[in-house]
Amino acid sequence: MNAKKTLVERQTELQTLMASVVGRKELEKLASGYQIAGGKAWPMKTSVITYIIVHERSQGLIAD
Repeated sequence: MNAKKTLVERQTELQTLMASVVGRKELEKLASGYQIAGGKAWPMKTSVITYIIVHERSQGLIAD
């Protein structure tokens, strides 16, 4: 993700990826990378999309 996107734009992108097995694997890989980079555990009850969005927001990658 290079340019800032709105929350709605990013949620739509991530939800589209959830629609396929390959996309879900890509999301899990992205979340895993964020977990390693950020050092914060992925809470068990949190969806992968929520985890990714929270991380990207904290990094300033999502426009408010």
